[in-house]
Amino acid sequence: MNTVIWKCEQFVGGKMRQQNMFETEDQAREFVRKFSEVAPDVIFRIEPMPLEHVWN
Repeated sequence: MNTVIWKCEQFVGGKMRQQNMFETEDQAREFVRKFSEVAPDVIFRIEPMPLEHVWN
C-alpha cells in the first residue's frame, strides 16, 4: 500500500482554484503537462502528502 499521495494545486492570479490528488508523482506531472497546454496562465504546485493527513 502506498503511504503517500501527491497533491496538485492550481493557482490563477495568485489564488488557489483547484486541488487534485494523485497516487503517484508521475500521474501528477502528466496531469500538469497536459493541462498546461490548454491553460498556460495556470501555476501548479505538486507536493507529496502522507495519507494520515488526508480526511475522508
